[in-house]
Amino acid sequence: MPTYHPGMLGPLPRDPDQKFWDPEMQTMPREQLEALQLERLRTLVDRALTIPVPLFARKLREAGIESGADLTSVADVNLIPTTVKQDLRDAEAAHPPFGDYRFTDPRECVRLGQSTGTTGTPTIALFTRKDIWIEYESAARVWWRNGWRPGQIVTHAHPAYLYGGGVMLSGSLEYFGALNLWVAPPDTDELAEQGIRMWQRVRPDVSMVAFSLGRFQEVAAKMGLDLAADVGLPSFQFRGMGDRGMPMMTAGLECYAYSSGPCGEAPGGHIHEDWAIVQAIDPKTGRDVPDGEWGNLVVTTLDRDNGLLRYDLEEAAAIMRDPCPCGETTVRGFWGGRFKDFLDCQGHYFQVSEVERALRSVREVTVPSLEYVVVKPTDSDASLQVRVELDQGEPAEVATRCEAAIRERLGVEARVEVLPRESLARSGYKAVRLVER
Repeated sequence: MPTYHPGMLGPLPRDPDQKFWDPEMQTMPREQLEALQLERLRTLVDRALTIPVPLFARKLREAGIESGADLTSVADVNLIPTTVKQDLRDAEAAHPPFGDYRFTDPRECVRLGQSTGTTGTPTIALFTRKDIWIEYESAARVWWRNGWRPGQIVTHAHPAYLYGGGVMLSGSLEYFGALNLWVAPPDTDELAEQGIRMWQRVRPDVSMVAFSLGRFQEVAAKMGLDLAADVGLPSFQFRGMGDRGMPMMTAGLECYAYSSGPCGEAPGGHIHEDWAIVQAIDPKTGRDVPDGEWGNLVVTTLDRDNGLLRYDLEEAAAIMRDPCPCGETTVRGFWGGRFKDFLDCQGHYFQVSEVERALRSVREVTVPSLEYVVVKPTDSDASLQVRVELDQGEPAEVATRCEAAIRERLGVEARVEVLPRESLARSGYKAVRLVER
């Protein structure tokens, strides 16, 4: 009869004082790491050609690649054509339901999910046990870098059901050894209150509700509570911020959920290069842009049962290769958001998040939470149109201060429309901030 041991449902215990979750892989010498990447890249190419995987086999042969041996260095990944999300959608439509880009028979998989569909038809994600294990091990590196340790209580409000993000996050936390306190995305006041009441009973050590934080703050205020003072909800602080902005953390559920994470000692997020080749490329040439410059985020997954070859997420990324003082030998990346969400206004090119940072300097519009939208410019020379809610204060005076804050931070003229509280649409997860006129 089988007997249980702690490693059966999770990893073997670590010394809580050790610096890295997986020291061997995270500090591997560059030459050795690149040799491992090349070996795994060749294996992925050979599998695509011999299984075969029709979508990728066509692309490889069109590029003149007949074998993994045709690739002599990691840089040769650039010989492989890119694949975009629409290619996956088209494949699933032409060969329903799973498309012709799968490396593994769906009946050999144990988990199915789909993308959020916020930017088009959702695609289906399939995972074998090995694929899930790679995600869990990758996530454990991130949690350990954050200073978290097994035994802590971690709360989050990721969506579930067909969207696979919540299940993946919950599983990774449980694998890591954290107590997983998963509350529902606060799509209604009732759901938000349910989560707040649970936090009053079970105080989390770590909060990962950043995408829903404003909604919880708003409902807590209606309950006469302050999330920090009365609920003890600690805020999640992004480490690894730098001049480039957000450290790279993920490459999407359908690609590589836990592709990287920041150490906090140098800007950017350390990329898990043993399981992926991550690039920032010029979409016109398909080649890497110089380090530190924005390019399209392109990921080739390695050592999975279900892989992706040069998957272009059509999002902004920048790569840094200078050594990090933390001791990890992997390159670091920054995430710049979706290119379609960048704003072109009055000769300036920026993200919606930059507008949010400007608005947060005006306290009146942040109480109890900041609720705003930016109207996507149709005339790059016109004033930026912003709508923001206000609970208490003089609308005209607050609008003037918001406009001044945007001018100071972004160098653009804005026209801010101040609205009564609860005028804008609410979302329990990832609020829509960029709207059409």
